[in-house]
Amino acid sequence: MHLVPVLTALVAALANVTEAQQYVGDVIPNSLPMVPGSEITYFRINDPSGKNKNLTLTNYYSHGKNTAKRLVEANIQRAVIIIHGLNRDPGTYMSNMLSALAQVKSDPNVNFDTVAIMAPYFPNGDDKGTGYPWVDGQSAGKGSTSNALVWKASQWSAGGNNQYPSTSKNTSSYTVLDQIVQYFDNRTLFPKMQQIVVAGHSLGGQTVHRYAALGVNLNTKSPVSYWVGNPNSYVWLSTDRPLPITGCPDYDDYRDGYSAFADYPMTYGIGLVNAGRAAILANYNSKAVNYGRGTQDLGDDSTTCAPRTTGKDRNERFFNFIKAFPPTCSDPKGRNCDTVDFVNTGHDGGAMMASAAGQARLFLDNFYGDGNRFYDFGYPRQQASDDPYPNPSLNSTAASVNNNTYAGNMTYWGCWSDQSPQTLTNMTYQSNANTINLCAQTCASGNNTIAGMEFGTQCFCGSSLGYRAQQVIESSCQNTCPGNSSQTCGGYSRLSIFSNGRPQLQPTPGTPENVGDFTYIACYTEASSGRALAGKGTSSNSMTLKFCANYCSGYLYFGAEYGSECYCGNYFAIGANRTNDDECNMLCANDPSEFCGAGNRLTVYQDADWVASSSASSSASASATTSSGSASGSGSQPTAVSCPVSNNTIVTSSGKTFTIECGIDHQGGDLTFLSVNGFQGCIDACAKNDKCVDVSLSGNTCYLKSVLGAAVPNGGIWGAKLVDGSSSSSTGSISTASSSTGAISISSTITASGSDALFGSSSSSSASVSSGASSSSSLTSGSSATFSSSTSSASSLTSTSTTHSTSSTTTSGSSASSSTTQSSSLTTSSPSSTTSSPPTTLSTTTSTPLPTGFTALGCYTDTNTRLLPTTNGTSATLTPQLCALACQTRGYKYSGTEYAQECWCGNTPPPASASAPASQCSMRCTGDRTQTCGAGNRLSVVVDDAWKQTFFARESYSTWNLMGCYVDSGASRTLAKSVSLAAFGGAGNATIANCLEACRAKGYGYCGGEYYSECYGSGVAPTAALASGGDVLAAGCSFPCKGNQTEACGGSNRIVVYVNNETVG
Repeated sequence: MHLVPVLTALVAALANVTEAQQYVGDVIPNSLPMVPGSEITYFRINDPSGKNKNLTLTNYYSHGKNTAKRLVEANIQRAVIIIHGLNRDPGTYMSNMLSALAQVKSDPNVNFDTVAIMAPYFPNGDDKGTGYPWVDGQSAGKGSTSNALVWKASQWSAGGNNQYPSTSKNTSSYTVLDQIVQYFDNRTLFPKMQQIVVAGHSLGGQTVHRYAALGVNLNTKSPVSYWVGNPNSYVWLSTDRPLPITGCPDYDDYRDGYSAFADYPMTYGIGLVNAGRAAILANYNSKAVNYGRGTQDLGDDSTTCAPRTTGKDRNERFFNFIKAFPPTCSDPKGRNCDTVDFVNTGHDGGAMMASAAGQARLFLDNFYGDGNRFYDFGYPRQQASDDPYPNPSLNSTAASVNNNTYAGNMTYWGCWSDQSPQTLTNMTYQSNANTINLCAQTCASGNNTIAGMEFGTQCFCGSSLGYRAQQVIESSCQNTCPGNSSQTCGGYSRLSIFSNGRPQLQPTPGTPENVGDFTYIACYTEASSGRALAGKGTSSNSMTLKFCANYCSGYLYFGAEYGSECYCGNYFAIGANRTNDDECNMLCANDPSEFCGAGNRLTVYQDADWVASSSASSSASASATTSSGSASGSGSQPTAVSCPVSNNTIVTSSGKTFTIECGIDHQGGDLTFLSVNGFQGCIDACAKNDKCVDVSLSGNTCYLKSVLGAAVPNGGIWGAKLVDGSSSSSTGSISTASSSTGAISISSTITASGSDALFGSSSSSSASVSSGASSSSSLTSGSSATFSSSTSSASSLTSTSTTHSTSSTTTSGSSASSSTTQSSSLTTSSPSSTTSSPPTTLSTTTSTPLPTGFTALGCYTDTNTRLLPTTNGTSATLTPQLCALACQTRGYKYSGTEYAQECWCGNTPPPASASAPASQCSMRCTGDRTQTCGAGNRLSVVVDDAWKQTFFARESYSTWNLMGCYVDSGASRTLAKSVSLAAFGGAGNATIANCLEACRAKGYGYCGGEYYSECYGSGVAPTAALASGGDVLAAGCSFPCKGNQTEACGGSNRIVVYVNNETVG
């Protein structure tokens, strides 16, 4: 009589798994190879969107001891999900896993009947006809005729959504992994399941690593571990990097970091990423990650620059990652015990799986659900933090360290990076007889204090290291010295450094804000043809920015290029565009503290007070035809529209009004393209095409667009956006009084209509301008607003800026008046006029209130070392209000808008010394052109008055006070003594208070926290030169303490240091 309830419960339980279950997917025709001991089968995937009930994942699934029979689910104690690599060869990975399992001899219960192995198949477009059915000649997306899940390229490795079947394209590869894990965790099907392993090697290792970071907490009954074998790179869990990011602007984009995450074609993990890096790191730290490192795997398969900001090869990236984000195993029997295993092999997935370490992590650990697991494999260890579950019977320290002293009292200071500019520039010799002794003796005899050996045969000398030099892991220096095979002489782009005392780095060069009368504006590319600045140029080994500024006195711009070249000009040639500042990274030939451009890159300065010479301004020979906007004539400042000088101005052509958008492209909407002779020609072509609303000029190619898509920053584009497409009528006459006075009188009438007209639905104006005379104009709007102005012009070639007072009737039946101040730019052209004068500019602004609780602080000068160090990205809809709210959401007190579209956040107020006139923050916001959002190197700053600290560097504790953030390294500790936190709950309970109390117990007067959970102390003050200065968090001491996520415990190669004022001083 109890049978009905039991059957009902069983049916309900089975109903929950039929949506995502093995064997019940569609049979997908394919030509994948058969693998003995397994079968190709088909897993039903539940469609997150509910559009397709038959989504199918092809996979290999292991058989039992009797290789002809399927597994008996009731006998399975362990499931291993193995992810293939770039070649999408799940059969190879299944074969390797079956071979590894067959080699497990230590426990007979671990066998093919008790371990289920599944190898999912993530096909892409290259697998048409082999991995899934495909019919050529169909419309886009219709060639795939089955319900097989298919991804684009390698997007499956990062959680991307599927591209086929076209009826449902919202299934992330990580959603697939979630459903497979949940399938094996179903105790109705697998009542004896004790452990689930998600494993991958190479690109499969990258897949598992990213999945561990983003994967949803599924609250499984069985523990889940993640085996990460020899990935080419790791998704970085913070915005900093151990190596320079110069020249790699996308270094932190997802899949290498988490910037631009919204641009990646996936719907998985959005909420976690929006919660911030700390939330992602906490999610990652909650997982049990088993790192498998082949010690002979020294290769690099990178196709982008991002991985190289974390290390030069797979080996260096691994050690840098675990140094920045140390693995831990505070509870070996728990669910999140990390392990690190060294295996003496190369990039060989089969060897890694079959090794003793591979067998332990894949098949043996926690097999009976008792939490028992093997210690870390591979001794001796290679660096601090690489032994989270150490074997107490083995030596965990590195095998050998060179403690010898050489000529010049030089001792070993570690393995260091070499890059551009070089760490040591003076290569004294290259010899097959090279040894440490010979190189040190050679350098010492030349009065050098540093000797560096590279590539085995090269010897470099110097007295300081280049500013970009970074100490790296010891195993990166592995070339033996040809003159003594027992010695190590560097490696590939790595130097073995010997020095008399700690080697000092040269000061970081910069780009000073002001040089003489000039102010820095940006790094620019060279022109499409000829020189970006074509006034005059020179080259000299004495080049400095001051040298170039003096040489270009009298010009509007100067640009330093390629370290020793200097160019001057009053305008930029076509194709010269603003680019990332860090692309101008060559040192000046005669001043290594400054940057002087680079190859085809100019460090550009502008004289803000520059005025064209009178001879050029009023020359009677100057002429310009403005009916179509084209211009010709003599004089040093041409009237042609160009970037960046015309940015955010308004120009008209054929009765249509355009806003100039330098460095902005708009997505999609391409109508046609044509070759043009200049920017104005591009705008004119759009004005004559009724369907055109936007243009993008790249070189001499003009793209007309019919749709105004999302704004995308692109330094190589000169853009113009249609803001008023209404027709206008204009009449005008121009007369030149004489060649000596250059007097010009102009009269015109302009009528405009449409919702985007600058002064309302319709307006008329008349104006006359002459050299040395006064003029007045009146513009009357159809909305009853009157704009009046009077100007005085010393020269008809000087633009005039005017403030307008307005009053308007805004109600029916009653009247109200108001006064506003507006700022904008209007350039008009007349169909039958000839003049050398640039158009008159009208300047207007309107004020939109900030949200309650926010206050505008003003305009500030920004530099390469940002006033507000955290970027919130760029936006096509940016306003000060949106930026302020975005920074508030991320926990920051200060927000700042810059360059019209950039939003920056920080917790330290900008210094008063950086304050700039409000007029310099003049670029219109991309989201509201009535508001301003900073300018080039100018930041409009807002403060959140109600802000409360949620993450901070502790200022004081008991008798301890904060000194600051200091640079640290494993080779020479800033604070020499490692301090145990065992008495305070261990590393997992690391807080600043616990660290300081531990130091107090040891009698140390100086103490600091580093890498989330490390504590160091000393009786000697840290070297002042190692202090980073400024905001502690911005300086890199921004890792949350393991025991208190709201306070900072140093960072990667950064230690936050405190002094005990009771015992010191």
